[in-house]
Amino acid sequence: MRVVVLYSVTMIIEMISVIVRLLLVSAVAMLFVGREWGLALGALAGFGPVLASLIVLTGVPSGHGAVRRSLRARPLTPSEQERLEHALQPIRAQGIPLPQRIFTVPEPGLNAAVSGRTLYIFQDLYTSRYLPGIIAHELGHYHSLDGRMLLALRSLTVPGGFLVVFGLLQLLRWLAYGASMVLSALLMALFMLFRLRLAGVVSAVFGIVMTLLRMLIIFAVGGVGPALLGSFWRNHFIEREYAADAYAARLGYAADLIAFFERHVLTDVSIPWYEQPTHPSSSRRIANLRNVAATQTPRPASSRSAAAGYVAAEEPALGAVHVAPTPGAAPYAARPPLAGYLPAVAAGLITLVVLGAVLMLNLQTGAALPGTLPTPGPTPTLGLPGL
Repeated sequence: MRVVVLYSVTMIIEMISVIVRLLLVSAVAMLFVGREWGLALGALAGFGPVLASLIVLTGVPSGHGAVRRSLRARPLTPSEQERLEHALQPIRAQGIPLPQRIFTVPEPGLNAAVSGRTLYIFQDLYTSRYLPGIIAHELGHYHSLDGRMLLALRSLTVPGGFLVVFGLLQLLRWLAYGASMVLSALLMALFMLFRLRLAGVVSAVFGIVMTLLRMLIIFAVGGVGPALLGSFWRNHFIEREYAADAYAARLGYAADLIAFFERHVLTDVSIPWYEQPTHPSSSRRIANLRNVAATQTPRPASSRSAAAGYVAAEEPALGAVHVAPTPGAAPYAARPPLAGYLPAVAAGLITLVVLGAVLMLNLQTGAALPGTLPTPGPTPTLGLPGL
C-alpha cells in the first residue's frame, strides 16, 4: 500500500501543474474563442493528464497505443510466436496468466518491457537462451502495479511534452550561450580588474537560470509530482526490480537470470524528469536471486528443456524497461483491474471534484479567475526530458 500513498501524494503535488496549465491555456484560448470555451479548453488541458493517469492505473486501457507507436512495435511473426510459445510452456503449466497483448520491438538487444498491460519483446530476445527467464521476470511486473504505475506517471505529462522540452532545451541553450558571450565581452574588463574567474561566475548564473526554467516547463507540461518525489519513486522501482527477480526465481528461473546478469546489465526505467539510476547493480541482483533460489525446490528437467534451442553466440546487452516485487514476497496472483488501488482513484477524484466546484463557483458568481486576463501566450521555458 506504500505505493498507493506515494501515488496519492504525487497526484496532490501534480495539482500545481494542473493550475498552471489551466491558467495558461485559458488565457491564450480566450483571445480566440471567448471566455466560456477558453475556460473549457483550459480545464481540459489542466485536468486531462491527471484523469488519463488515473484511468491508466485502473488497467482499462492496455497501454499499447502511443507506446506501441513510439517503439514502432509490430505483431509477432509466426516464427517469433512459435519460439515464445515454446518458452512459455513451463509457465503455462504452472497456471500463470499471460499478457493478452504482446508485440515485437524491431530493435537489437536482449530487451523486454511491460507498459500498462502490454508486453514488448525486442527481436533479438527470441533467439536467446535467456528468453524464458526474462519473460518470467516481466511477468512479475505484469502481475503487479508496475507497468501500469510507470505508465500512469508518464501520463501526467501532456502528449509530446518531452519533445517540446527537448526542443526548448536546445533552443535556449544556444540563446543562453549567445547571451553569456555578450555578457562576458561587456564585463571582461571589470572582471580582469578585480581578477575574478569569469567562467565560474557565468557558469553559476547559467546553472541557476537553467534550473528555474526547467521547473517552469515541468509545471507547464506536467510531471512536477514525479520530479519532486523522484528519489522516493527511485527507491520504489529498485525494490520492484528485486521483486520481479524473486518472482522469476520462484517460477524456477533463478539460474537463467543469474547467468544473464553475469554477462549483461539492465537499462534503467524512465521516471519523468528524474535522471538518477533506478536499477540495482547486477551483483546485488545475483546475490538476492541466490538467496531466493536456496529456498526453492529445483525445477524439473522437463521444464528446463523449454529453453533449449535458444542460444545466441554473442548477445547484446539487455535494455529492459522494468519495475518489480519485493524479495521474498509470495508470487503475485492475478487481480481484478480495480483491486488494491481504489484509495488512489478515490483521492484523485475527490481532488478533481473540489477543484471543479471552485471553478464553477467562480463562474456562477462572475468572479474573474486569477491570471485569466489575455496575455501574449505561455512563456518559453526549459526542461530536460527523462528519456
